[in-house]
Amino acid sequence: MSVIGYTLLLFGCADDGAACERIVAPEQTYAAPAQCEAQVETALGSDTALRADYPVVKARCVKVSHKVLAKARGPRTIAVR
Repeated sequence: MSVIGYTLLLFGCADDGAACERIVAPEQTYAAPAQCEAQVETALGSDTALRADYPVVKARCVKVSHKVLAKARGPRTIAVR
């Protein structure tokens, strides 16, 4: 799996943060993790995050390849720590 970069994903979570579901939002791919991490606060303050119907919204930068990015599209329930 060749890494093409990093993408910032938003997740809506229960109060305890144990179960999270991906929030569908426009994706940006960054060349380096630091570039992605620099956008976390902006993503958490976005209309998408603020209007999400979840008690907690989290943002995570993840390594991606073309294959992984294609699979990541759409809602999924996962644990985000």
